[in-house]
Amino acid sequence: MSELAVRVKPTSRKALRAKACRLRQQLGVKDDYFPIVDLLDPILSHQFPQYVFDVLPTEAMHPEEHALTDPDQRVILIREDTYIGACEGVGRDRFTLAHELGHLVLHGGNYLARTVVPRQQKPTHQKFEDSEWQADNYAAELLMPIDAVKQCRNADELASRCGVSVPAAKVRFQVLRSEGVM
Repeated sequence: MSELAVRVKPTSRKALRAKACRLRQQLGVKDDYFPIVDLLDPILSHQFPQYVFDVLPTEAMHPEEHALTDPDQRVILIREDTYIGACEGVGRDRFTLAHELGHLVLHGGNYLARTVVPRQQKPTHQKFEDSEWQADNYAAELLMPIDAVKQCRNADELASRCGVSVPAAKVRFQVLRSEGVM
């Protein structure tokens, strides 16, 4: 199986953090739990006129594709079971919606190169130039703000507090520790 490695304009975690914080402030979200399902449509309507947000039947998408975004065409397609999971508060599915929002917010018109890279190979560009890395980090910043992470003792507590999966919370702790934030 191959995946698309998309090189985009370089963006640091610090810049992604600032964008996520700015969106939280613009929307008046002060709670640790970001209501991605409730706010996704209003965010898109306001910031991206004429966007398409569609929930497709589960069988209409490849089993490994939970969602697809084309930021240039302003299209987000979500697999039905993923959307239902996000509505029910499933952390992985909530993260998927935030990740796709990240693509839309960050990458419209910013694609520098699109190449198909075998899964076992690494792309030739730097991680901070990779659209997936950027969307993952944007989603983490949006759903698990630093202040919330600092108030939690462990990944289980962070996952519960912010409505994300325990694996995502563990990665968030690791990243912030490696940055010296924690």
